[in-house]
Amino acid sequence: MLTALFSALTVNASDKSNEVLRQLIKNLHGGMEVHTTDGTKSYSGYVGTGYKLYFYKDKAYIKPEIDVKWGQFKYDGGHEVETSSVAVPVTVGYHVFNEELLGMEIFGGGRYEYIFNATNNTYDSSVNSSQFGLTAGTSIRLLNTVSLNVSYFYGLTSLFSDGTGKTSSFNFSFNF
Repeated sequence: MLTALFSALTVNASDKSNEVLRQLIKNLHGGMEVHTTDGTKSYSGYVGTGYKLYFYKDKAYIKPEIDVKWGQFKYDGGHEVETSSVAVPVTVGYHVFNEELLGMEIFGGGRYEYIFNATNNTYDSSVNSSQFGLTAGTSIRLLNTVSLNVSYFYGLTSLFSDGTGKTSSFNFSFNF
């Protein structure tokens, strides 16, 4: 009896770890952010992955992700700072439709970002290492293989410690 229970638990755990790995690979993505910091445009790149936890059939989910980001923020008359960071978006999403040829989902939630390296800061104020904001977007999946994701981020915190540097961005990413 105990052997059968242990065997069932082992098989179930193995299946679950295979599912986690499959989702992490399926949700690998890379993209670009077009920032606007108090009216000045700049760019960042990022790569990451995530995992969908379904809570309503195979339609609605919670998706925690992790992204490694690098780029620069330009600000106020030519000032700029180069950053490296880790972002953790957590979104709730819904598959609007999911056919063989085409699928679409919408999502929204929050994003926490930790800036672990800020260099070449030409502005007088230091960079806040913690950033938080809201994000919303859509994903179009083609042939159940390739996705184009477009989202908008609105920063609730300031980039600089003096309270300046309100940030928003449009994000474009691909995953296979």
